[in-house]
Parts: sequence; structure tokens; C-alpha cells
Amino acid sequence: MSGLHARPYGERMSDTLTLAADTKPDGRFERGARTRERIVSAVLEMIAGGNLDPTSEAVAVHAGVGHRTVFRHFQDMESLFDELNAKIRTLVEEAPMAAPQGDLDQRLEILTGQRARTFELITMYYLSGDIRLHGSPTLQRARAAFAAQQRAQLLAFLPEAKAAPEIADAADLIASIDGWLRLRRTQGLDVDQARTTVARALKRLLAGG
Repeated sequence: MSGLHARPYGERMSDTLTLAADTKPDGRFERGARTRERIVSAVLEMIAGGNLDPTSEAVAVHAGVGHRTVFRHFQDMESLFDELNAKIRTLVEEAPMAAPQGDLDQRLEILTGQRARTFELITMYYLSGDIRLHGSPTLQRARAAFAAQQRAQLLAFLPEAKAAPEIADAADLIASIDGWLRLRRTQGLDVDQARTTVARALKRLLAGG
């Protein structure tokens, strides 16, 4: 494929990682795998540090590899997104799906505490994904899978939400990462305030408390 020389050197990762991967079957396979790992780690580190849309040039510098090496290791952006998503999944501790013992207040405390930790951990990656979501089937599938997992967990913790479809939908919205980002980034609540707000809203919805 063409494009390496035709595109500006500092284009965004979302515009430029389009050259074929290096598939030469020689003894450099393990070294290539390590380099690929460094590139993926560099992207994650830069996003976590606040650069939501790093350029390929910046990634190369951060990873300590040549600029062209970044291109060679990814056939297209979808292959990069696959690896990034796999890495992010390993960063997030899976919460138990079975409902814990305890009354509604206790279960809300566990659920909202776990979600606060998870959402704080993945916020920058989630925001970065928003930049490319509309054009990436890989990111769209990952978002759908995450939403489905979160809903299943919610209903396991809070079976009261199954009373009616609209209650389940409202609870899912209140406890979502999108709601969390609104509380944290738009309304300016700190973590404890946001967690308490989510817990109280869920309790009022489910029990009128």
C-alpha cells in the first residue's frame, strides 16, 4: 500500500496507520513482537497521560522505535484497536456477576464502589475511543460488549431493577460510564460525591428511598 511518503509526518494515529504489517518469516519474529508490544504500550501510556489522539510520530518517539516501524506493525487502525482493547480489558478487574449477600444499601455500596474504580481507571481510554468511535467497527463492538457486561452485572447486583423494563433502562443509565463522566467532568463532582450520587439515585429509583 502507498501513503507513507505522501502523508505529513505528524498526522494523527487515526489517519495514518494504514501500511501492511511486516510479515517476513525470519528470525526477527520475536523482536518484532516485542516492538509491537512497545508500540501498543506507548499508545496506552500517552492516552493515560492525557494525549487522547497521539500522532504516529509521537508514538514512535515514546516507544523508542523508528517512525516507519509504527506503520509496519499495523495493517490498519482496526488491528491496533483490537490490541488496545485487549490490553485495557486486562487492566480492569472483573467484578463478580453473582449478586452479593446483603440488603439494597450494602449491594449499592459494593456496586458503586467497584464502578467508581473501574470508570476512573478507563476514563481516558474511553474518551480517546470517542474520537474514533463513529468510524471503527472494532470500537463499536467493544463498546456494545462493555455495555452488555455492565447491564448484566447491574441486574445481578440489583434484581429489583427487573421489576419493569423502564426501571432497568433507567438504572442502567444512572450507573453507566456516560453518567459517571457527566458527574465527574461536566458537573465537577469528586469521586466520592459522584459515587454517592449514583447510589442515592439508584436507591430512589428502586426503593423510593
